[in-house]
Amino acid sequence: MKVIIIAGKVVFAVIWLGLFALLAGANGELSTQSIGLLSLLLAVMVITHLLLLGIFVATMKEVFPWRKGDSWQILAFGIFAWLSILQRPKPDQDSTPPRP
Repeated sequence: MKVIIIAGKVVFAVIWLGLFALLAGANGELSTQSIGLLSLLLAVMVITHLLLLGIFVATMKEVFPWRKGDSWQILAFGIFAWLSILQRPKPDQDSTPPRP
């Protein structure tokens, strides 16, 4: 599961970097339609991740330990950041397994 989460975060990082690089003009001149499409795609991704963040905060914040950068993680990496937060051990769980 950790490999899937890391791979998902890498994919989202590449998508973010690609969108920003294209919008910044790293690829040369873009047509007005291309800039509009890229801006729309960026807006859709930001809105989707904000909705995901809102759902997570509303349903899971009290159940799982919440750290300072978790909101930014979910905003940037979406469901893969959510899954990594869900994989954390709860604070009331001991790190040692019970003895038989």
